[in-house]
Amino acid sequence: MRVLAIAVVFLDIFLQNHFREVGIGVENRGVSFGMGPGWGSAVSFLAYCAVILWYVYEKRMTNKDRLFLFLLALGGAGNLICRVVWGGVWDYISLPFLPFTFNLADVLISLGVVSYILGSNGNRSALRGQ
Repeated sequence: MRVLAIAVVFLDIFLQNHFREVGIGVENRGVSFGMGPGWGSAVSFLAYCAVILWYVYEKRMTNKDRLFLFLLALGGAGNLICRVVWGGVWDYISLPFLPFTFNLADVLISLGVVSYILGSNGNRSALRGQ
């Protein structure tokens, strides 16, 4: 599973590079959805460091509960690598019913957030501790 997830991050970096070269998609130098231009790299780096620290110091979590952190870290790593190399991420997925574009790393981050909110068994909210 982890090898597959890491392969998805490398696939996303490849796709960002490919679509950047052919001019399909948009560059995002902002934090999220293009907001805060110029702050994206700094905020991404700080958020990624926070996720790593949280992962290292949270001893109470089971391996199932760590899935959300793993997904967040992978998505963050994919976007962070692109921000370091190009100064921004390349968003190349555009769905007609959504008013924004995104990339595969954003999908991993979103899946991590959803799995955190739902909890490891899908019935409890990790946010409320129920």
